[in-house]
Amino acid sequence: MARPLTATEPSELGRWANRLFNLFFAFVMSAVVAIALIANIVVESFNPARLGAILIIVLALHLLRCPRLFFCREIGLYATFAGYMVVSLLWTNDVVLATNSLLPTLDCVLVLILVGALATYHDLRAVLAGMLAGFLVCAAFYDVTHGFPFARPDDFSYNAIAGMFLFGLFITLTFGWATRMRIVPLALGLVLMVHIAATTSIKTNVGVVLGAAAASLIYFNRFITLIRRNAMALVVIVGLIVYGVVSNKAFIETVQAGLERVGAGVNILIAREDRTGTTELGARKNWGAKGITGWQENPIFGHGVEAFRDDFGVTSHSTPIDLLYNAGLIGLTLFYGIFASIAWRLYQARNMLLGNLRALLLAVLVCYAFISLSGTMHYSTHQAVFFALSSALLRPRRVPRIRSAVPATAALS
Repeated sequence: MARPLTATEPSELGRWANRLFNLFFAFVMSAVVAIALIANIVVESFNPARLGAILIIVLALHLLRCPRLFFCREIGLYATFAGYMVVSLLWTNDVVLATNSLLPTLDCVLVLILVGALATYHDLRAVLAGMLAGFLVCAAFYDVTHGFPFARPDDFSYNAIAGMFLFGLFITLTFGWATRMRIVPLALGLVLMVHIAATTSIKTNVGVVLGAAAASLIYFNRFITLIRRNAMALVVIVGLIVYGVVSNKAFIETVQAGLERVGAGVNILIAREDRTGTTELGARKNWGAKGITGWQENPIFGHGVEAFRDDFGVTSHSTPIDLLYNAGLIGLTLFYGIFASIAWRLYQARNMLLGNLRALLLAVLVCYAFISLSGTMHYSTHQAVFFALSSALLRPRRVPRIRSAVPATAALS
């Protein structure tokens, strides 16, 4: 005979209702975060200040439901980096100009704390599903309203849009790992890679190739196994994509232009401004030379936030150069220490039953590291999502929760 419930014990129905609410809460909050991050790129009026306000609201809602914050070594490094930028305002010439990078940097701190907390203290699959849903809604809306990738929109910011689709690719593949799904994430991932190629962003396309190459070499046996197990699905999906491409002339021209530009970028890495025409390789070298020369004048502390833009009217188009000139060795060490920290976590996780997660995180880590060499990435919110998820998923104390979310049979697949 069943024991009667006391006044303080929830019923079975109550427990299920509470679990469903928790899943729904995690899904909605994660979707809102993803939508806000993408809106910050594709909606001109959605500035970093508005993004920060939404992130604070979502973080407050999380604390109401689960009064715990996520903190790890990577967040400590980036928070120290952001704090140093604030302190360096004391010797910054143009404080107003400094907000161009300072506000997005503070947003990245919020992203790290919030996304890390969602992934650590809520259901991982619900969090990833919410982010994927938010991305798909925004990406579909962008494609429909702008005609991309079948047409090139006016004032097309190709690097920013490529970064958006790279974010979606990462979330898609991580969701596939967490849920043991293969066909849908694989198909969606290939479609997103076509979108990335169509943006003609050299650094993003080459970064994806380099990241995939690095992961396939280091995890060669797992890579071969993955290809063999999904060979039939790959053939069918690639066939459908090829058919869709060849049946649309405008699409062929767009993708072909992207591939040609990427091919040229492999040889000479030509870079250009998103809205103002083209910039020759010589100009990029000139910015680098000016950055190194200026850095040597104040090698430890740098010249202040956005000092390079203030002095030369443009960024150096390189994270290391910008950091050295603006924040000195202190800023450079703090920021790239995050990459080193995640690489160290990947090495420490070599014996964990994480399936293909390590290869995926290594590929994205290499990709973002390469992109940073020819772009200012130290205040990229999408990169901050990668930092937060990587740190949360690779923490040793997270392993039991990963195993509960991903059965052992999936972890070995």
